[in-house]
Formats: sequence, structure tokens, C-alpha cells
Amino acid sequence: MDQLFVYGTLMQGEDRGGLLQQFNARPAHTLGRLWRAPAGYPALAFDPTGIPIAGEVVRLDSASILMVLDLYEGVGQDLYSRIKIPIQTKDGTEVAWAYVMSPSQLREAGCVRLDVSDWRNYSRRG
Repeated sequence: MDQLFVYGTLMQGEDRGGLLQQFNARPAHTLGRLWRAPAGYPALAFDPTGIPIAGEVVRLDSASILMVLDLYEGVGQDLYSRIKIPIQTKDGTEVAWAYVMSPSQLREAGCVRLDVSDWRNYSRRG
């Protein structure tokens, strides 16, 4: 069964959290940096030397959900890439899929680096 690490609008209580509401979410974090695209959505640059980025991990019951999310996240248009990354949960180190951006994808999308480690702290400032 696949796991997905979410750190922005797909988290519970965020703009697109309803897309994953049928799955149980557990607190988790990974290492990297958060960025914001001009359109207002977040991006994660995974970096093992980065800061802890807060998020949630959801256990998916079907690989077809990832195909739908790939379309939503623009994987085919090279907006995001879906890769497996290490995450930390209360149970220890695990591996999960995550939608991330490379340095070139961040530049192409016009993203700006944020000084927060939890998207909820940024998104609720509004």
C-alpha cells in the first residue's frame, strides 16, 4: 500500500484537503524547504540537509489515486515531480511519495522561498 506525504493544500483543513479526506492522516515531517508559487500554492524542495517541514502522511488504498493526483499536480506538465522521500512519524523513519519541485521547476514556476516550516502557519496568516 502506498503512502503520500502532503505538506500544503492537500492537508486536512486546507484548500484541497477534501481530495484526501477519506484517508486517515498522521502527522509527519521531512527535510527540505517550502516555497510559494505566484498562484498561491506551496512547493517542497526536498533536501536532506534542510529544515524539518511539517505535514501529514496518508496511506492510500489504491495506486489509481496517485494517477489522479499526478494529473492534479501537473506531473505530466513538469510542474511537480512525484518521488519517494524519507519522512519521520511518531513510529520512526518511513518512506512516502511526495510532490516536490526541483530547482529548475521552482525557477520555471516563479516560486519564492518561504521562511516557514509549516504551510499552515503561512496559509492562515491571510
